[in-house]
Amino acid sequence: MRFLNEPSFDLTYDDVFMVPSHSTIASRMEVDLSSSDSTGTTIPIVVANMTAISGRRMAETIARRGGISVIPQDIPHAIVHDVIAWVKARHTFFDTPITLSPTQTIAEAMSLLNKRAHGAIVVVENGKPIGIITEDDCEGVDRFA
Repeated sequence: MRFLNEPSFDLTYDDVFMVPSHSTIASRMEVDLSSSDSTGTTIPIVVANMTAISGRRMAETIARRGGISVIPQDIPHAIVHDVIAWVKARHTFFDTPITLSPTQTIAEAMSLLNKRAHGAIVVVENGKPIGIITEDDCEGVDRFA
């Protein structure tokens, strides 16, 4: 997209009109939107700038699929900067693990297990993994242990 005139102020959705123009592509079916991560997805994903939807975890997940997450405009700039830096520091393929220390309780682990599809938590001590907790491990164990 290019501007006909350089804007002298910030623009919102209402300020922009996309002028239709000629393309060398004869059909919409010729457009290739596939991502390079071999997931097979060909649909562009854009997450709305809604506070309840577009957070750092959503931005991380969507970025892995080749999409973009619009951070809401009511979020302070310092937090937006932190979110962007956090997302860019994430691995492009592997999900960010949930970690707990050995001193945390089973109740804390149970509250976090459903946060990832794999249903596992890595127990970390002094920055090194020392074990994995799954839901089966928590069955029949005192929740405050």
